[in-house]
Amino acid sequence: MPIEDAQEQTRGAAASLASSPLVGILERVHREFAADTAGRVATYIPELGQSDPRTFGIAVATVDGEVFDVGDARRAFTIQSISKPLVFGMALEECGKDVVLGRVGVEPSGNPFNSVTVDPRSSRPFNPMVNAGAIVTTALLGGADPSERFERLLASFSRFAGRPLSMDEAVLASERETGDRNRALAWLMRSFGMLENDVDQIVDLYFGQCSVLVTCRDLAVIGATLANGGQNPLTGERAIDSQHVTNVLSVMSTCGMYDNAGEWLYNVGLPAKSGVSGGVLAVLPGQFGIGVYSPPLDEQGNSVRGVRVCERLSHELRLHLLGRTSGVRSVVRRTLRGDEIASSRVRPVAQEDAIALRRRALGLYELQGDLFFATAEMVHRTIVADIDELELVVVDFTHVSGFDEPALAVLNRLIEELTEHGRTVVAVCGHDGHIGSKLTQAAMSFLDADAALEWCEDRLLGPSGVPKQHETHAALDRFDLLDGLGDAELAAIELAMSVRTVEAGTTVIREGEVADEVFFLLAGRVSVLLPLDANAAGRNRRLATLGPGVAFGELALLDEAKRSADVVCDERSTIASLTLGALQQLQASSPSIGQAMHANLARLLARRLRSANAQIRALAR
Repeated sequence: MPIEDAQEQTRGAAASLASSPLVGILERVHREFAADTAGRVATYIPELGQSDPRTFGIAVATVDGEVFDVGDARRAFTIQSISKPLVFGMALEECGKDVVLGRVGVEPSGNPFNSVTVDPRSSRPFNPMVNAGAIVTTALLGGADPSERFERLLASFSRFAGRPLSMDEAVLASERETGDRNRALAWLMRSFGMLENDVDQIVDLYFGQCSVLVTCRDLAVIGATLANGGQNPLTGERAIDSQHVTNVLSVMSTCGMYDNAGEWLYNVGLPAKSGVSGGVLAVLPGQFGIGVYSPPLDEQGNSVRGVRVCERLSHELRLHLLGRTSGVRSVVRRTLRGDEIASSRVRPVAQEDAIALRRRALGLYELQGDLFFATAEMVHRTIVADIDELELVVVDFTHVSGFDEPALAVLNRLIEELTEHGRTVVAVCGHDGHIGSKLTQAAMSFLDADAALEWCEDRLLGPSGVPKQHETHAALDRFDLLDGLGDAELAAIELAMSVRTVEAGTTVIREGEVADEVFFLLAGRVSVLLPLDANAAGRNRRLATLGPGVAFGELALLDEAKRSADVVCDERSTIASLTLGALQQLQASSPSIGQAMHANLARLLARRLRSANAQIRALAR
């Protein structure tokens, strides 16, 4: 099949690729728990009792602004107690930590969320996640009147969610009608000196904050905002000062799931907050937020499906806070396209021009740091976003310091899907190579990126561009250094040359020798190596690799300075050499030979300089 036809078949095929492995994972987890009928819808607030127990949504929002959701993730419900950490953060910003902690503690209570208990030593409510503590932190919010205080609160919640939020008036009315226990808690807090001002106004503001409408998707974005240090990753707007995020997440970790908080932290290991409407918000700092909505609750007042979904995601993807602390932002060290980076292989100009037409079909992705699910998911999204333009994908793992099984599963599945869509994926694994043995789906694995790029460039040339092992001779008219010379001139040059065949490992040019010959590679392969110091024996740096039809040592035409690098045969090679003395004799009888060679050399050097400048610009980004 012609290359152009193959390109047309693969063009647009990537549209069927999921943008992230999270899509498939969330769909599978949703299917798994959709039939779970455990738990009961809350009825102590009558309006909540009208919720459909079958409603079930899951959403995940990442710190780089991607949101993935399944099921009823866009169904609105009231935020309820998930408002508590947001108000706690507002109070910290407005009043400072000392004032807030003077009124409310940060210790787990071990009691239900609406318990009538305080710390016997200080008379403070145990923490801001139980109702008594939440009412105290709500009372700390400033404003000229109740209306202004609520508008400020609603605006803060909206910044977290990344969109304007509103209130459910029916739920608010239901809260007011049945909220005697919360009123009693407020009066108790006032009797202990933890509340000031009008108790009824404070409790009404608390009812209002619990009645704000959100979706499961909103919860995920709120979680991602906390994961992102307080800055909303969708809008870029700051919802809370970063210095307070740690305090909010700390209390969510130890107190957010009420009297189930210890077991939650042990099993799930994520800062979280639940609400009696059926919402669960979980945060993986530096990575993403999770939102789940399912109204049926367990005995502790937490969503049954919400807890089970978070447990499943945490275990399957190894999200436990104490197991992973790295962020995901810098996992993709650099991305380069084929027109920005090239291998060190030096080819005839005709081949270089043929490759240049298709270089944009090659992409290099350099990774760094730890690979776990969240970082691998970002790699997946980064590559899939480009895939419609790519045929060859090079993934460089040289700077990856560690990886786990969920990450490998994401990467292997990605490679498999790309292969199914006609793309070729190669890996660069460095000298360790451990990760290479785990990437079972990669087409090839290389020690360094240069070798991988050269292999890919051969593929861009098509079958005719890949050197054949049996090729024994390249005609002189293929050499760019001799371009423009006629048959008679080429024949004269050939008579003046000496030809030899040398074995792999032979040093043709040695650094420091006098440059008095020009060489023409007729067959085989040689590398230009820069020797390092004596303590780095065997670790010469490869500057270029040459194949048939390429001249080397041609700077001898400009001067007879000493050689600046070694040239060593990579395989059995046939090489023709032309001494400067023989060239001078040729020029005496045919001046056009020298003129043409010097003009060609100037063009080749200018071409190489432009290519080097382009790569330097790309690498310096």
